[in-house]
Amino acid sequence: MNCGYEVKGASSEEELLEELKIHAKIAHGLTSITPDLVDKIKKHIRKSGKYSFSCADVGMKCGFEIVNADSEEELLSELAVHAKIAHNMTTIPQDTLNAIKSKIRVS
Repeated sequence: MNCGYEVKGASSEEELLEELKIHAKIAHGLTSITPDLVDKIKKHIRKSGKYSFSCADVGMKCGFEIVNADSEEELLSELAVHAKIAHNMTTIPQDTLNAIKSKIRVS
């Protein structure tokens, strides 16, 4: 939907989705949000702040940490370089990438 509505300052993904459910009902007459729409929403969530991650967050014992990246994309790009050089990984497996994304901190 291209209505221009934004949620800012939500403390969690759950809070953001609850806010959107209310908006969807009032502004668009939707009585529920389908799982497909929830997936689309989640793919377009933009978090604001600085992004941080350390390998220890996913159980690796190397001491590497990224702090104050400006975006998730920047953090993942830096992490890909580290993974290649320090861990000999030409690609990060999807399950590992999912674990990494779940541990990224935004402050």
